Amino acid sequence: MADEPKLFVCVAPDDLRPQVDPLKGSVIVDERRACLSAPDAAAVEHALRMGEAWGLSVVAVTVGPAECDAALAEVSALGVAVRRVDSTRTASPRTLTPTELAGDPRWVAAQLAAQIRSAGPAAMVLCGDRSARHGVGAVPGLLAAELGMPHALGLVEVQVAGELALRVDKRLDGGWRERIAVDCPSVLSVEAAGVRLRRADLGSLVGAPPTVAEVYRAVDVELPGAVEFATPGPYRPRPLRVEPPAGSAHERLVALAGGNVTLSASRVTGPLEAEEAAGELIAFLSAHGYLAGEPGEPGGSRQVRHKD
Repeated sequence: MADEPKLFVCVAPDDLRPQVDPLKGSVIVDERRACLSAPDAAAVEHALRMGEAWGLSVVAVTVGPAECDAALAEVSALGVAVRRVDSTRTASPRTLTPTELAGDPRWVAAQLAAQIRSAGPAAMVLCGDRSARHGVGAVPGLLAAELGMPHALGLVEVQVAGELALRVDKRLDGGWRERIAVDCPSVLSVEAAGVRLRRADLGSLVGAPPTVAEVYRAVDVELPGAVEFATPGPYRPRPLRVEPPAGSAHERLVALAGGNVTLSASRVTGPLEAEEAAGELIAFLSAHGYLAGEPGEPGGSRQVRHKD
């Protein structure tokens, strides 16, 4: 039924075994070898468990070229309906590669949200925490913003706690875990922690049609303007703002030196010879603790001692 809630799982098949050209050193990615990453497989398995517990159907949604259909055959053999958005944009006839899709997560999230709205309503939306398309895990958060749903990320364990209710464990820094309750509808970003996708029976795999995904054309979406970044350079922290000292010249010097300033009147009133000037300077340094020992004859060796 169209109005029946469904469980949606967003996947991003990609080539997980790229090759390197021995002459050029370039990475060769073949989309025909595309398969599910470990986080995406964990998301599908969690969706299947929820569907069995709640009696809901599971729908897999992806954005990519036709080469992704081979990777979606295994998902379809598990009884999951598959919807694929063609990665050909309306503004350009060229089909975007998975790497280019990873560079535009906002557009991918907008396409996934459009498919979920058209096939919904959504009881829960599950995503892998990070795709294999050089992604940074931004799609689940952007998808939650598009759908207006809360987002639980970094999940290492998902358990059914009741009717359309979950109890999940979230990974925290320092090896800590946070257990929270999640109500439907929500967007879950799961990790591949202790969960493996079940295998479909041989009969379902053999009898699967060549094309298992329902293909949809990308919709026109309005996205905010692109953010322009300056030329990258070395990191320089902001300078600490310090208020200038106030008061007389003596008070400003004391403030700048941290209070460890001792001013004394000059003992010399006229020009001196070089030896006499050196003797006066050494005597001044010794009197204030900058030189060890008593001042001696000018030109003699001295051990310099710096104050802490």
